[in-house]
Amino acid sequence: FVLLDEETGELYAARDPVGVNSLYMGTGLDGAKWFASEAKPLVSAGCIDVEMFPPGHYYCSSTGELTEYYKPAWRDVKAATRPLDLELIRQTFERAVEKRLMSDVPFGVLLSGGLDSSLVASVIARLRRKRFLEHGDAADLEPLKSFSIGLDGSPDLVAAKKVAESIGTEHYGF
Repeated sequence: FVLLDEETGELYAARDPVGVNSLYMGTGLDGAKWFASEAKPLVSAGCIDVEMFPPGHYYCSSTGELTEYYKPAWRDVKAATRPLDLELIRQTFERAVEKRLMSDVPFGVLLSGGLDSSLVASVIARLRRKRFLEHGDAADLEPLKSFSIGLDGSPDLVAAKKVAESIGTEHYGF
């Protein structure tokens, strides 16, 4: 968010702690700070530098500095005291996806072709086949619907289609 104190003229900007929502900061030719949720408007406005506003930070115009307000222990590699358990990561991820499959209506997935959406879609497809074998619900045999949105010829659309073919979804690219 960005706030302006109209009485003092001071400007405050902050980004959420872990970076769920994007925020960019630029400097105009006159030295003014500009903020936007995408970099493109800052570039179009003629900002001389554009940078990603870091998660867990705030900006105050009176100091002109970014200050970190969120410092979780898990960001420090020294906090990792247990050995890496890839099987636990896989099981936890699959449980998280399965938990979100409870629905009374048909659903689909947004498939970008990147790692995250591809993993989610493949886990859903596999879980639906497993669920059919355990419970016999014919709806679980219907192909999962996947959707991609992008510019014509974009690599994302091509990658999403390749993933969709690989995991057997009914795919729609726009």
